[in-house]
Amino acid sequence: MDNLKETYGDWALVTGASSGLGEVFCRKLAAVGLNLVMVARRKERLDRLAKEIAKHHHIEIRVICADLSNEKETKKIVCDVSDLEVGLLVNNAGIINTGEFLDNNLEDEIELLNTNCKSYIILTHGLANKMRERNKGALIFLSSMTAVSAVARWGNYSASKGFDLQFSEALHAELKDYNIDVMALCPGLTHTELIKISIFNSLMTMEPEIVVDIALKKLGKNNLVVPGIMNKINFLMTRLYSRSMNTRLFSIVVKSTQELELKK
Repeated sequence: MDNLKETYGDWALVTGASSGLGEVFCRKLAAVGLNLVMVARRKERLDRLAKEIAKHHHIEIRVICADLSNEKETKKIVCDVSDLEVGLLVNNAGIINTGEFLDNNLEDEIELLNTNCKSYIILTHGLANKMRERNKGALIFLSSMTAVSAVARWGNYSASKGFDLQFSEALHAELKDYNIDVMALCPGLTHTELIKISIFNSLMTMEPEIVVDIALKKLGKNNLVVPGIMNKINFLMTRLYSRSMNTRLFSIVVKSTQELELKK
């Protein structure tokens, strides 16, 4: 992890940077000397975090407040960093909607798809082209354990994470000859703002710091990373079950979790 700057370049761009895994990525990357482009919607929180990181690390930081569900704003990010050699892109921003699809607001579902998929396409296309010219770089896609199965009540979310997984795997095959490392990071339940689930024990949940440490350690070595022993076991088990069985099992977990949360 210490040679990231030497391997990929001076700058990293992290989306969803104001909290959760994105915040941890920023802290960890700053600690090894990478300059940061921090992208998120919440400007006040983003500015506060950037000042805190800058106080502890002698790096350059560029803050961009943008809504990644908006195509125009996402494309503007590529223009705003055109003067920088961004060598590491962390596509981390994400939205999750719960509940049955037909009961959810359509605009919310479109916003999810634009954030979880479309923004990844735009930023990757805009930044990885320059990485290819420089013959070095890295892309991290925040996918999920749910990428391997449809999940009722998380239907659009699990589908979007499946897209992120397959997109990253395809890019890994296309870009490996250009010294561009591509990783799909597929965590399970993680203590972040995106998914607040308190009923699972410590074997089933992971701290974001551990997830990010594993990801950065495996970058350049593995194109698919599933952090945690229990998650690895569960991931392997999905290979043994039929698609319908996986959908049933994942959906039962999500439904029971939501019902227990409502009773609190």
